Amino acid sequence: MQTRLEKTVFGLILLFCVVNAAVGWWMNNDLLTTASIAGTCYVLLRIAYNRRLAKRRGKVKSVTVKPAVAEREDNPSDPDNLIQRMLYQGRFALLLRAQVAGNMTAEQFDLAMEALGDGMSLVPDGEVVLGQLDDALDDGELEDEEIAAARGRKFSVQAFFLDRYPVTNRQYQEFVAAGGYEQMPLWDESALAAVLDFVDCTGTPGPRYWKNGLYELGEEDLPVVGISWYEASAYARWVGKRLPSDAEWVKAGAWPVPLSDNSRVQRKFPWGDTMDRSRTNLWGSGPEKIVPVDQFPLGVSVGGVHQLIGNVWEWTCGHFQSGTFQSGNHSVDELVISMPLKSIRGGAFDTYFDNQATCQFQSGENPLHRRHNIGFRCAVAVTDLALRRPEEELPEASAAPAEQAREAETPVAACALPEGQTEPEADSTSTTEASV
Repeated sequence: MQTRLEKTVFGLILLFCVVNAAVGWWMNNDLLTTASIAGTCYVLLRIAYNRRLAKRRGKVKSVTVKPAVAEREDNPSDPDNLIQRMLYQGRFALLLRAQVAGNMTAEQFDLAMEALGDGMSLVPDGEVVLGQLDDALDDGELEDEEIAAARGRKFSVQAFFLDRYPVTNRQYQEFVAAGGYEQMPLWDESALAAVLDFVDCTGTPGPRYWKNGLYELGEEDLPVVGISWYEASAYARWVGKRLPSDAEWVKAGAWPVPLSDNSRVQRKFPWGDTMDRSRTNLWGSGPEKIVPVDQFPLGVSVGGVHQLIGNVWEWTCGHFQSGTFQSGNHSVDELVISMPLKSIRGGAFDTYFDNQATCQFQSGENPLHRRHNIGFRCAVAVTDLALRRPEEELPEASAAPAEQAREAETPVAACALPEGQTEPEADSTSTTEASV
């Protein structure tokens, strides 16, 4: 858009040209009249061009939060409107719960499935190895002997869906606008006393760097930052998902493939086994600030998950494991932790060392801290969703969809892993890395 100074200058020039044209016409001075009319036409064309250019630049590409349907403002008690509003808010995972899916119309179910496919990537079940494995992964292949030597651990992961992109400001705004900070059932009991402190720089509930409960204009597709682990967990519950476990996060990025009973291929980075800074937003390779979630597309994982490495660190539901670790290029024997830390992974735009920007690297952070470079993405188990709509359908006039949708809004656990799947526990045999 034009600045106030530009508008003033163009206004004065336009006034000057119009006055000169009138003087030239009154004095029968054809040269002055013609020149003034030409100047007037030029200014008008310039104003029109600037407006068109500003309009073009103002168009923002929506990457992750394109509503499945347009938002409606009619009766909020209307069952169809409730479902439509939940689709608009990105809460399709709630609608795909078994108790709700069969009560939606075929069109509504298809919209929810379309939103699932657009917003999340399917990660198949299988085994993944966690630990300090960077040296062993130089050739991309992991054998049992190498895992044992690096004190790595194998975990079995059930199939799940993972957000293709980190949660954006625009998505998180829906949670704030819906009163998410006032819905106490969404929050961990241990954090209830701290919820009142989760405010922006104007004292309004919201991420730390927002103002008046709103993100800055033009930052809608940036990953949301300045949120604690508890805020990320509450949002995940609100949309019917959860934070991914460490094993799930690593599996989505490393994409392990078994070769034999004692050997497997596991990537060091989502794109391969060699660091390529043109594929990720790290220190020295990017604009030295957070960028929209659709940038650096060449860093996408095999399964279609973007920005697992770089841009912002990501909260997981796991605990940071103290023990032997490395910080940068320096080995440290023991990390003394005064309080439990939550796991973060992936590195950020200000991450300097390459070994802190791998699929394997784990760091830790106080779950109450609201850093400028930590965001998150959500996951949901395949077994928690109804991916096929039951054949039986209720009459269109039934109010069951609205009632069931409200029941589906009951929050889920922040890290409710599928039955039989366990989260890595800290013990003397596990290896971890430094807090960043």
